[in-house]
Amino acid sequence: MWYLLKTKPREEVRAVTHLENQNFTVYCPWIDKLDKAGKIKKEPLFPGYVFLNNENVEGINYTKVRSTRGVANFVRFGINHAQASDELIERIKRQEDLLCAEPKEKFKINQLVEFKEGPFKYLQGIYLSKSGDERCIILLSFLSRSQKVNVAQKSIKSV
Repeated sequence: MWYLLKTKPREEVRAVTHLENQNFTVYCPWIDKLDKAGKIKKEPLFPGYVFLNNENVEGINYTKVRSTRGVANFVRFGINHAQASDELIERIKRQEDLLCAEPKEKFKINQLVEFKEGPFKYLQGIYLSKSGDERCIILLSFLSRSQKVNVAQKSIKSV
């Protein structure tokens, strides 16, 4: 069985690190999210909570766990500690693997795209390739001339 622990605000990593240093088995599920700049960053699936396994420890010292850096307290319902089964944790781990799978390419090579912002707004071009994490190269035909343009991926959309 796993205990559910409440962490201090944005201190999941600190709690996991310090609990693992005390030889506890700890699990905090993470997912990949895009920030406003379009970069992938890891965030906890359940912000403010981690799971603590009690099978490898003979009699958990509740005071020791509660006083660990990053940990606020055990989650309880009345006098009973909140617990999760091994089966539930395995299901969360499988979901975490699916959520953190490599993101698929948004555009395919030779796909027709349209600019949704900037000086080329409403013009169409052909997607050629990625150019770093946030940019791409578009073949733009304009005034009887084709030109490769390096633009932000967020400025184009599929047609």
